[in-house]
Formats: sequence, structure tokens, C-alpha cells
Amino acid sequence: MARPLRIEYPGAYYHVTSRGNERKAIFRDDQDRQKFLELLGRAVGEFQLRLHCYVLMDNHYHLLVETPKAGLNRALRYLNGVYTQTFNRRHQRVGHLFQGRYQAILVDKESYLLQLSRYVHLNPWRMKDSRDPFTYRWSSQAAYVGSAACPRWLTVTEVLSYFGKKGKRGYRDFIVDGTRNGITTPWENVTGQVVIGSPEFVQDVVRNHLPDSENKRGEESQVRQLTGMKPDTVMREAQGYFGVTRDEIRDRGQRYTDARYVTSYLLRRHCLMTLQEIGAVVGLHYSAAGNAIRQMRDQPTESQAKSLRELERKFKNQ
Repeated sequence: MARPLRIEYPGAYYHVTSRGNERKAIFRDDQDRQKFLELLGRAVGEFQLRLHCYVLMDNHYHLLVETPKAGLNRALRYLNGVYTQTFNRRHQRVGHLFQGRYQAILVDKESYLLQLSRYVHLNPWRMKDSRDPFTYRWSSQAAYVGSAACPRWLTVTEVLSYFGKKGKRGYRDFIVDGTRNGITTPWENVTGQVVIGSPEFVQDVVRNHLPDSENKRGEESQVRQLTGMKPDTVMREAQGYFGVTRDEIRDRGQRYTDARYVTSYLLRRHCLMTLQEIGAVVGLHYSAAGNAIRQMRDQPTESQAKSLRELERKFKNQ
């Protein structure tokens, strides 16, 4: 299995998940859960993290964590390693507890911190482990809505600041709204399997925070995904596939709509381009380019979906 790309720098935010080996339980009872939280609190202090949210499920956990001084990898190696030793000793077992290494998605906090906090806290409700989104015991949500004291190792102030004077009451309403109207999954915006954020945020990560992946087997393909394809490469492939010229893609007539919409979506997905930049390439106002990309993502026509699949297959094989 390819080694996951790790991007660490001071002030970074991450959504972390770690799952049980073979999807088996990592928490068998409340004593296990309490021990894990004890170790989590210890890791927050020892490695100088800021923990914004957590939820413990039977066979996995989620964390939303900030690293003021970097060092996420060391913290999670400690947490998973010591917990595995404790779990194995208590339950008289040997071997791996977790499924490989943890997953850590670098998060654009300006765009996704609030959304991800709700995603984490509603995990038990979405998984049908709790009918009432406010009764699940093993998450940080109770501290956010005021139904339990906030542990000293949990930071709730940053997320609650989005609600101004409403604070905890506003966050509770935010959770209720998610149960009534549904929540959008943030994962469609993950780039290179390691970053969730706007194209501008991804560009900043690429310019300033990419590790030197030379000679690190398995990371090269993720770096290529993260740094994006060249727009000329996308345009050339799209033109060849649809049998059109660049000027024809920019033509606003209905005849070239599929070519224009598919190209817009691919430029956004693979080239880290803003809507303004995409609009300039395909001959659309940036708002129209945004509408085209949303249609391709949410409700493409049958022909558009087929074209997208075939072009994505070509890109993957390059």
C-alpha cells in the first residue's frame, strides 16, 4: 500500500480518522472509551495540540485538531500506539488494533472548520447509533451545546465564535438544521487525498508547505494530484476527445455545451484554478462557470457523465 503523504506545518488544521483493523471494534465498552479519552487529553498537552472536536464510534474515531507547533504524526503515533498496548493487555490479545496508519486530511479552516465540526458531531446520528443527535455520550458535542462541562484539553471557543452572541444556542440550532435539511459531505472537495479546501488554499499548501517527497516511494502520485495538471494538458485532452478547437469550446452555442461544461469541471478538479480563471479559458462569466461545475458535479446529463468518466480514465492512466 502506498505511503500516505503527510503535510505538517505550524498552525495547520486536520480532520483525522483511524479505523479498526478488518473493521473490528476498537472500543468494546465504556472503560475502553474512557481510557482513550484519557490518552487523548494527555496527547493534547504533551504535543501541544488544540483539539476542536472528537467522536468515538465502535470501530473508528474522528478528531478535528490543530497543530500550533506541528507534530501531528508524533502525537497520533503516541495515541494509537499506547492505546493499542492498553487495549491488548486488557483484552488479552496481540497484534494490530488499527487498520494501517491514520488518515489526516489537511483542512482549510476558513471554508470548512464549521462544516466539519457538524459532520463529526452528527456521525452517530448518521450511522443510526443515536436517534437524538444530542444524546450520544462519546463526543465533544455535549460541551458545545452546554449539556456537559468542557474538558480542559478541548477547545470549543473557535467554532462557537462563528455564532457570535448566540454561542452554544446557535450551535445547537446549527446541529438541528443538519438533521432536518441534511448535511453536505465535504469529501467531494478533497484534493490529492490529503487536502480539503478552496483552490486558493490548495495553491498555498503547494507553494509553501509540501514536503520534499524525493525518494519517498508512493508519495509521488499524491504530490502530482495535489500540484494539479497543467491547464493546457486538460484542454488538449478535452479538445481531442470532443473533436473541437479551443475557440469552439469558447463558443456559447448549444452545440458545444458538453465540451464546455466537462472542460470547466476538469479544470476546476485537476488544475486548482479559480472560477474567474476557468471562465476566461472556456468563455464564461465566473458565475456561469460555477453553475456549469455544480451541474457536472450534481446532475450531469448521461452524455456528460459518460464523457467525464472516459476523460478521467485517460488522466488516471497518464
